[in-house]
Amino acid sequence: MRMIGAAIAVVGVLAVAAGPAVAQGKPASSAKKFKFKGGKVETGMLYTYIRSDLAGEKTGSVLVYVPDKKRVEILRVNPGQDAGQLLTGEMNWDTYSLGQFELWREGRDGGRQRQATATFSEASLSFRVEDQGLYRGAAGAASFTLPLTQVPAHLYNLDFATLGLALRHLAEPMGSADFGVFAENTGAGPENPNFLVPAGKATVAFLEEVDRDGIPCMKYRVFGPALGDQEGLLWLNTEKGYLQDAEIPVRSSADWPDLKLTLRSAEKLSEGDWPLRRSLEISRSVAAK
Repeated sequence: MRMIGAAIAVVGVLAVAAGPAVAQGKPASSAKKFKFKGGKVETGMLYTYIRSDLAGEKTGSVLVYVPDKKRVEILRVNPGQDAGQLLTGEMNWDTYSLGQFELWREGRDGGRQRQATATFSEASLSFRVEDQGLYRGAAGAASFTLPLTQVPAHLYNLDFATLGLALRHLAEPMGSADFGVFAENTGAGPENPNFLVPAGKATVAFLEEVDRDGIPCMKYRVFGPALGDQEGLLWLNTEKGYLQDAEIPVRSSADWPDLKLTLRSAEKLSEGDWPLRRSLEISRSVAAK
């Protein structure tokens, strides 16, 4: 399952696929396989994850904060960096995807710069880049629109955090559902200028109930064209429904060869305390240099 070379090849294919959006009809939808379960959305909850590669050679963090039943904020901190990337957005519980979001670069002093804004419509994702630093020195598009081929749709460069939120609402928890995947374009340039590329469809399917490090979990397999010939695994906390662990052997961004998330804590946090918590997490990374 952990064939990293093949995973990198998959990303090469995705980068070549980048380019002008092609008009398409209404995307395929698996939304009927979901049913919104308000009781599964615990408001004011902060989920903190250790973010590492599968080989365990690199460690960062991902914080997922759920202030209310629609909003979500996701802070990603790479090891040794003095700023994190913060997503602020809203979930669309008709499509079980993000509805709109903003990306920010945030420093440990709380200062931040907006990097991009994005909106999902019924058939497309519209993305506007405000900070060309997203392209890491490459020439990239200031704005672009990508067609949706499958709903729900999730961003793999955000570590499938929103997929973890959506899976709480599977109508049949022991069933399966298809979803569309967008990935970071790690080969951005004049011929492939978009920050994101459509990676295709993936399927998440229940495998078994297991004990994961002492926690009762439901284990799911993730597979399909978006992952090439690779397969990943997700574990959801059986009682609460939140993502407990994830292992996806495909490059998610230029910084990470693959994905491993491990839950560090799940705790109540007020919105007033959330900015300080972000600052502490970024400072913690800087101190680890």
